[in-house]
Amino acid sequence: MHPKTPGSRTRMAISRRQALASLCAMPMMVKTAAAQIAWPTQAVRILLGQPAGSGSDPMARGLAPHLAAAFGQPFIVENMPGGGGIMAAAAVARATDDHTIGIVLGGPTTTAKALNPALAYDPATDFRPISLLNRSPFVLTVHPGSFAGKRFADVIDHARAHPGSLSYASIGPGTVTHLAMEELKAQLGVDIVHVPYRGFPQATLDLVAGRCQLMFNIATAASEHVAAGRLLAVAQTGSRPLTALPDVPMLHDLTPKLEPFFGWSGMIAPASFPEARAERLAKVVRDALATDPNARGGLDRAGSEVLGTDPAELQSLRDKEATRWIAVIKRLGLRSAE
Repeated sequence: MHPKTPGSRTRMAISRRQALASLCAMPMMVKTAAAQIAWPTQAVRILLGQPAGSGSDPMARGLAPHLAAAFGQPFIVENMPGGGGIMAAAAVARATDDHTIGIVLGGPTTTAKALNPALAYDPATDFRPISLLNRSPFVLTVHPGSFAGKRFADVIDHARAHPGSLSYASIGPGTVTHLAMEELKAQLGVDIVHVPYRGFPQATLDLVAGRCQLMFNIATAASEHVAAGRLLAVAQTGSRPLTALPDVPMLHDLTPKLEPFFGWSGMIAPASFPEARAERLAKVVRDALATDPNARGGLDRAGSEVLGTDPAELQSLRDKEATRWIAVIKRLGLRSAE
């Protein structure tokens, strides 16, 4: 054996201190790791800002089993329509149980406060983006017995000749179905009365019954009713024609100043939701949408682009949409009562 030198004794002391420090740190490391993986500890609510059976509801219910399998707790869809999704978004924003997420349309996370400054939440700061789920063009559908002719120009001619005689349905103030029609009215100089609804199903029923005369409708409902002759499709809002409606003209060709626009839905959480957890949720959503037709809820067959993006892409779209539609709100002087 060799005698211990002062240097070796110093190194041994340092090693012992490092070992002790590591041992002391282990409980904290274990606690931190447990905190990262021990979620959820109870059922997770998915608040959906649309009525049962409409819009993103089939997708939400198709995704729930995948999320439950991945995270080990039930994911329960709760429909909370109203205000174009604002009720659901507000409930997500103020949730403090750490087990509430939401699926909402664009308006509640982009333009809601610009329309209503008294809104109880801030769309720009009160949410954590998780995933952009889908994007879909609209179809401008009209009640066939409300005026002569079957073209977009016939609708506009009637509106100009009879100011205020037509009404249009939207799914709520601040939604694209509201703002795009207001922009179209301003560009064409027509007076058409706004009638907001709680969702597409009731709005479409009233349109078919003739209680309102036109609306920007989702492709699923539009295609079905157009095929049956209950509605006319006079324009579509995407950048290319829908497969189901190849002969319906593009709105941006009829009114070049109005750029293509889409409806979309995104999965969100309260702002306090951890970023890493949002990334994990986004991955499960992305994988489910890519592999399971049930998770897509039939939206892909109806002309909707099913996506399942990461949180950053949803944030980017939210910011772009907010910029575009808030500018419309300010330019036209709109408020939520309109």
